[in-house]
Amino acid sequence: MVARFKLSFPEKPEFKREYDVIAEQTLYDFHRFIQSDLNYDESQPVLFFTANEWWDPEQKFSLLGVDGDELMDEVSIGSLVRANRHRLLYTFDVINERSFRVELQEMLEPTTRARYPRAASESGEPPAQTGKANSAFSSIFDQAMPEFDANSYITPHGGDE
Repeated sequence: MVARFKLSFPEKPEFKREYDVIAEQTLYDFHRFIQSDLNYDESQPVLFFTANEWWDPEQKFSLLGVDGDELMDEVSIGSLVRANRHRLLYTFDVINERSFRVELQEMLEPTTRARYPRAASESGEPPAQTGKANSAFSSIFDQAMPEFDANSYITPHGGDE
């Protein structure tokens, strides 16, 4: 079976995506696809949470499984659907606590020769991956060091300088 999820961002209502994911695929597979589809930097930390009817986070799933979190690569989409976990939060900007709402729309039969996960529909531009403009630390640093280049302070090994 294929789960069709609607991805939305409350701060940017014009942004919407629908993704189809095979039930056997994991949250990690889904995460990788979202990152790729939205052209986000995969080195940034992310989290999935199951969510209740008010979109409050409940069970946490992480990439590294710290503090007793379940690992994304050990949880299948189908196991969440079977457990009636039809709402997820995908926190793509952990520092600024910005998350997509991910809601199961329907279960479908897989299409022959289709590759999954896949985008079923899209509208609007995605939000910036990090909310640097909203981060006090980032804006203070950017103001103090607007043209800082760490590479200019690195000297080659073996130099006489």
